[in-house]
Amino acid sequence: MSKRVLLSGATGLIGGELMLLLAARGIYSTAVVRAADSNQARDRLLERLKKSVLWKPEFAEMVSAEAGDVIEPNFGLSTAVLQSADVILHSAASTSFKPGAGVYPINIKAAEQFSGILKNLAPSQRGFFVGTAAVTTEPRGVITEDMPFAGYANDYIRSKRDAETLLRAAGSPFVSLRPGIVLSRGIDDAKLSRNMLWSIPVMAELGDVPLDPQARLDFAPVDFIAGAFAEMLLKGELAHDCYHVSTGEDSMTFKVLADELTATMPGIGKLVMRGRDFVPTPKFARQRWMFEALQPYLPFLTADAVFSNARLRAEIGAAAVAPAPVSYLGELLGTFSLSDAVRQMYTP
Repeated sequence: MSKRVLLSGATGLIGGELMLLLAARGIYSTAVVRAADSNQARDRLLERLKKSVLWKPEFAEMVSAEAGDVIEPNFGLSTAVLQSADVILHSAASTSFKPGAGVYPINIKAAEQFSGILKNLAPSQRGFFVGTAAVTTEPRGVITEDMPFAGYANDYIRSKRDAETLLRAAGSPFVSLRPGIVLSRGIDDAKLSRNMLWSIPVMAELGDVPLDPQARLDFAPVDFIAGAFAEMLLKGELAHDCYHVSTGEDSMTFKVLADELTATMPGIGKLVMRGRDFVPTPKFARQRWMFEALQPYLPFLTADAVFSNARLRAEIGAAAVAPAPVSYLGELLGTFSLSDAVRQMYTP
């Protein structure tokens, strides 16, 4: 019998693509959507799904929406809705890197409510939580899921660390899926398109930047991430309760990344990588403005951490192998201008 999936965060980056990939496999899924009623919830869901290149009109029959709110008990859902799902995935989160954006209390409150849902799952049901691989970014090199939380943490990262700790302490079983940097390939939405690689044209314009050319950056397109999620949700027994969903050991260095982008982004030739300890001293107002926009992202860009996906490969095989960046990066980064990048990086 086909599984039924219930998830939060379907109007966001990963959740929406996951619903479409599940629909393509004949799997019915229901989204928890913050809305006044079920009609508005469905309208919001379909508006998001139709922004993706994966959308097909026939998928509308494979998805549904329930009005709810992840900061309410049981996400505002009835017992019948919760019991109808074989798999429940909590993916919703406030993801802003900007200080003072209020992401921490929202994400922790949602985790507390998800803990209550996990506590009441039947033995046949399974729970999944979407964290982030960035909960651990030290030491430099390859990070495994067993390493303790360490490294820089903004409010978003702290919320993910504490949410996962809270859920583990509650004692109910669940599986944590921790994606690395997720790129919005195939989604026509400026807000969803924002990601850490928007910093690349900004750094190229600045010239001298605190990057190590041999350091690596772990990123992957959202369709790969969502595809790996689908495999994990639909798989039977899993060997572990925490998995990086990432490019992992195959991640490229900044030097290779810059070389790959030269053809589609000639301005990247101005980028001079001075090492992670270099402290830029912008001389002009425009440079200071751009450097300020980079600040929330630099700790991650300079971490030189890649997130081992050996566990994921052992579970789902070839579906855990991310596509080569050369196949999509140029096109993805060529869709916006320098001013677009800086403006979006400033936007909460």
